[in-house]
Amino acid sequence: MAKVLVVDDEESIIWIFRKLVESLGHACLSAPTAEKGIEIARAEQPELIFMDVKLPGMDGLTALEEVRRVAPRSKTVVITAHGTLDTAVRAMKLGAVEHLSKPVELEEARTLIQAALKGGGVNREVEALRKAGGLSGIVGKSPGMQEVFKKVAAVAGSDATVLLTGESGTGKELLARAVHYNSARSSGPFEAINCASIPETLLESELFGHEKGAFTGAVRQKPGKFEVAGGGTVFLDEVGEITLAAQVKLLRFLEERKFERVGGTEQISVDVRIVSATNQNLEERVREGRFREDLYFRLNVVRIEIPPLRERREDVPLLVAYFLDLARGAGVTTDALELMKNHSWPGNVRELRNAIERGVVLARGTPIRPEHLPDTVTSPRPMGETDLEARVRELVEKLVAQGEAGDLYRHVEARWEKALLRRVLEQTGSNQVKAAELLGINRMTLRKKMEQHGL
Repeated sequence: MAKVLVVDDEESIIWIFRKLVESLGHACLSAPTAEKGIEIARAEQPELIFMDVKLPGMDGLTALEEVRRVAPRSKTVVITAHGTLDTAVRAMKLGAVEHLSKPVELEEARTLIQAALKGGGVNREVEALRKAGGLSGIVGKSPGMQEVFKKVAAVAGSDATVLLTGESGTGKELLARAVHYNSARSSGPFEAINCASIPETLLESELFGHEKGAFTGAVRQKPGKFEVAGGGTVFLDEVGEITLAAQVKLLRFLEERKFERVGGTEQISVDVRIVSATNQNLEERVREGRFREDLYFRLNVVRIEIPPLRERREDVPLLVAYFLDLARGAGVTTDALELMKNHSWPGNVRELRNAIERGVVLARGTPIRPEHLPDTVTSPRPMGETDLEARVRELVEKLVAQGEAGDLYRHVEARWEKALLRRVLEQTGSNQVKAAELLGINRMTLRKKMEQHGL
């Protein structure tokens, strides 16, 4: 029988953990303050400690360092109601092996306790976050964002190539920077390039550099992003837009870590990490012959998918508060916040940030009210339109604006199928048998669709 200490000032949390811990056959100790928790940890040497971040008196993060001193063999898990990567990073640096978000999910807590008490540790990959400080601006307490945090924690300390996927405006570059600045390369350069914004004729030069006289206008030698980023990270945004010719050179670089400048013959070796991002379906582009399959596999070593804001509406108030602080806003009224919580945000976090910055300017030192928000947020839905129809309408409008109108049926079908699969898998705890039964399809068909959509 193991000892599990829970440090939290909410009686309901203590009650939940006591019932859960005792049902697993272990002893549950509790403390309402960090000071009392440190005292019990010193005397009882519990195998596992759950520590709330926000406590009366000493806060949980401050207490972690003392707990590590008085009970060095105890595994610690922080509990937080404010889901930010910044908090997770600080906790891991101070010795925590995992973080748990409020409201506490019983099954997640049960799995976590069982894993910790087996002696194998709790998600040891998050220890990579101990190596560096956090990165502000990545906010989310939703299950989808918590999963993103864990994957960033898992990959940050390695040199693995990372592929970030998600719709435009979800924050892929911010996450790329989080991977870089929480890695051993954090003191090196971070070089970003938007592959969609560089003309095809200049992309190779931007990536690999060029020699003087290599082409008209090349009046001097210029190093490319890979060369400049030596010892650091190169972020290839919208990597799906790279031409087939450039794809061949990129693949060769990933395999050999060597390249030649445009117009040159010298082999240049550099040590850089590649993080790429796309809002496109690369598997589909591979099938269509527009993206090399071997390059896709090289880029897709570790994949992190960022959920769109409409699928994590519980994060909207956190993001509003964060962007209000950045813009030095006076606040937001309940009516305005409710409108923002109900909006689908087709432009995702970027659209929300723009709405807040606009609102702060128009509010002129007063809280943001509905009239300060963009019409797209405040306009009522057309009469009789259902939630599903509203999502389809927004998606169609977005695809038309992106110039993808010639293939709308396939795009809409693919995106809604992916959203449906993700939701069913979440509902069934990723149990593929149950998910297939709920969907009414064969399990092998489900697995094929999961692979197709990167789930």
